[in-house]
Amino acid sequence: MGHESPAILERLNGWKAIAAYFGRDRTTVMRWARERNLPVRRIPGGKQGSIFALKHELALWAMHDDEVALSTTPTVGAEPADRGVTDPVRSPSPGARKQRYWAWVIAALLAIALAGLFVLITKQRLEHDRLSKGPHAEIPALALPGNPAAARDYIAARDRWARRTPQDLKAAITLFEGVIRREPTFAPAFAGLADAWLISREYDEVNEPTAYRHARYVAERALRLDSKLPAAHRALGFIDHWWNGKTPSALAHFRRALELNDADAQTHFWYANVLADTGDDTAAQREYDKARLLDPGSIVIEVEQACSQWQAGRDQLAITQLRALARRSPDDATIYNCLAWAEISRGNIRGYAQMLSKRAHLRGEKQLLQASAALDASVRRDPSQAIHVLVAEGRREIASGARRFRDTPAFFASAMGDRAALVQLMTEAVSLHEQWYSMPVTRRIAARWKGDSEVERLLAALVPKPPANANSG
Repeated sequence: MGHESPAILERLNGWKAIAAYFGRDRTTVMRWARERNLPVRRIPGGKQGSIFALKHELALWAMHDDEVALSTTPTVGAEPADRGVTDPVRSPSPGARKQRYWAWVIAALLAIALAGLFVLITKQRLEHDRLSKGPHAEIPALALPGNPAAARDYIAARDRWARRTPQDLKAAITLFEGVIRREPTFAPAFAGLADAWLISREYDEVNEPTAYRHARYVAERALRLDSKLPAAHRALGFIDHWWNGKTPSALAHFRRALELNDADAQTHFWYANVLADTGDDTAAQREYDKARLLDPGSIVIEVEQACSQWQAGRDQLAITQLRALARRSPDDATIYNCLAWAEISRGNIRGYAQMLSKRAHLRGEKQLLQASAALDASVRRDPSQAIHVLVAEGRREIASGARRFRDTPAFFASAMGDRAALVQLMTEAVSLHEQWYSMPVTRRIAARWKGDSEVERLLAALVPKPPANANSG
């Protein structure tokens, strides 16, 4: 069914508005309705039906009634003077009537043409948006494999992934792999498997190199199968920022994912994390809020948003919110990781060790437990020397391939005032052409060593220009 343009169907409600349209009084247009068939309509109901008219009908009526309507110029919104029932209709000269007649004809034709153009442009824009977003644009999360068994396992895999326990993540990976065996061209299963590997770094014992290697492989497979799959772009954005150090590429992937599907909480959430780490606090908070609106009650998102307060320099607010979250969700290891960073940024390595210990015991990861125990022992012996244990652990991670950049151990050294360790780590990073995109880290190093020419020179070589997030403001 066709639809009339809103511009053509603009409605005037009541005698007063109709009179204002013609620049006349109410009694005159009421007389025109009685005597000259002025096209007014009545809405049934009550003792007196409500009166309204459509502008395009009034214009057409006016064009065919020289003696009446063309004697005035319609005025929208003007309040006419009340001239009384006996006010005569002014009768212009024949030449003036002819000029006004053709003016009305041209105006009416222009209105119809513009309305048609508006409808055409709107339809073309909607069609362009639909085509540009691809087959997964509207509700990509609802896509299912054609095989009933694969569809059942795919739903189960997503459920297990969302629970985020080590056992559930292992089960999710197995289920996603089973779906892929049954439906090797179903791209969302590859993207789901990528997400499961990425989350396993945080909630299971999978090490960083293994998780990122598997995640990248299957995310790229997903993108080859469907270049417009938002979840594939999201996974690659996550990998590019947090592992590859290719933040501009990461931001481009996230923006593309949101262009394809702006209603995905996970995409807004992970994008917010990257924005917070690159120092774009305004955009990050906006994305966190969107994620929470799309996924109400998510403790995972709430924790990371609280952590982002520390990243933006609002340390006390972050600590207050994180402690409140710890009381509500005492088994969430991420809370203690965020609190650990907040503590060491204040030079409190004892507080850092306490939070690290809680996180390690909740995770149950062997290497993390060993690192925590070594730090605890060092703090008990001599807190002033405990920073060397942290720096040594960072170097061990780099040597084993579990860490790719030196910004974290450098930040720890900076926070604890160990300039020698800081300069050594920064010098190594510059020689290896590292780029440190984490603004919460580099800003605090810069503030701590302001006026130190050597640290400032090294930092200038390590910190790239701010990426164009295109989301601030």
